[in-house]
Parts: sequence; C-alpha cells; structure tokens
Amino acid sequence: MKTSLPPVVVDEIPLRAEPAELLTARQFQISDGKEIRQLLLQLLEGQCLGTIFLDKSDRFLPSSVLAVDKETLFLDIPAEHIRATILSSRQILFVAALKKVKLQLEGFNPRIIEWQGRQALAVDLPKEILHLQRRDAYRLHFPPGENISCFLAEGDGDVEIPLMDISIGGIGILGYAQGISLAIGTNHNGIHIELPDTGTVVADIVVRSIMDITLKNGIRTSRIGAEFVGLPSAMQALIQRYINRATRA
Repeated sequence: MKTSLPPVVVDEIPLRAEPAELLTARQFQISDGKEIRQLLLQLLEGQCLGTIFLDKSDRFLPSSVLAVDKETLFLDIPAEHIRATILSSRQILFVAALKKVKLQLEGFNPRIIEWQGRQALAVDLPKEILHLQRRDAYRLHFPPGENISCFLAEGDGDVEIPLMDISIGGIGILGYAQGISLAIGTNHNGIHIELPDTGTVVADIVVRSIMDITLKNGIRTSRIGAEFVGLPSAMQALIQRYINRATRA
C-alpha cells in the first residue's frame, strides 16, 4: 500500500531515493564497516528521521533507526498493517539526513521482529552507504520549456538525445536514439552537453540504470541513468554553477 505522505524533508535535503548512477559512484560511497556502523549509531543518537523505499519503487514510509549491532540494522515501522508489504519486498532503501549530509543504504533480507514490545523491521547491516553533501545530492530536473540535450558521438557525427535531469554525479537521459546503445554498462566517451548561459560539459559516462516512466502528458518512455566517469573538477564546477543559476531563477 502506498502512503499519502511525501518523502521526509530534513533541513532542505529531500530524502528521496537517489538513482543507480549515484549508487555506484565511488566518490560518494563509504564501504568501511566501522565507519558505516558509526554513521548508523549517529542516526540513532540524533533520532534522525528517514524514509524507507520498498524494492526501489515509489512506495515509501517514514522511519528511523532503533538499534544497530554487528550484523543487523533495526528500523522503526509506523503501523502493523504494512507488515505484509515489507515482507513481500526483496530489499529496501533507507534514506536519512545527518548534519546536512544525506545517507542512503540498501537493506537486504527484510524481516519483521519483536523489539521492546512492538514490531520493528530488521535488515542485514549494509556493506556500503551512499554519502552525499547537499551540493552532491541535488539533482536538477529540467523544466518543460528548457530543452537540454546530450550529444553522443556516432560515426562521423553526433546524435542528439534529450535530457531529463542533471547532477554532479550524472545525467538522466530521456528515451532512446536509433543506432545508439544505451544498455546498462555501456560506456560513451566525450559526450557534450550545452548548458545555457553557462558553458559546455564534456564528459565520459557509463549507463547504470533504465527505468520506465510516464510523463505528465501521459506518454510512456524511459529514463536512462548515466554516471559521469572521472569528471574533472572544472566540469563539476560548471554543472554546479548552472544548477545554482537555475534554482535562483
């Protein structure tokens, strides 16, 4: 059952699930077990609110950390009636904010347990945590009137593909282009993106995710999530400058 509550927003950081292109970006990942446990304990001690997403879908519910041990993370669940929904999920995403830093983790093997006289959700302690500062976490969705495209090299020319969103971590490509492979794992080098009144982003990308979506006009298409690979600091600064300008407009 989908709740009617929006994803939690803490100190201007929207606690929405980030796309796969960020989940695999090494510069945003923490994989040290001791550090992971420390971060989770800080969420517990700070009584930080979070959001659980089920099976990487748009089904979500508010939550918080109840306890942490060497192998298990225990999360609060708001009501007994969502038990069946959780148990039918193969994994969950938990997103929370800690001192203006956004944390996201994948929780496998979800199960319902008894915890201090009430039900709680237990998942295996995560192997990695996505760790995003506010500037890294912000993903700009292009407004309908602003047609921003990505140009990919093909043969002797370039193929233009419309973009849906951009962040320092990557881009969301809208739909497909004939003759261009956008399968997961595909690399495209030297792509370029013209950002109005800002400059040209030149980058290498790797495709990380494909998601079926429905646009506001009812048209069904796909969002192809691509991660920037080794994006130079100058290009990061250019993207951030464009995002800052767009959000101030």
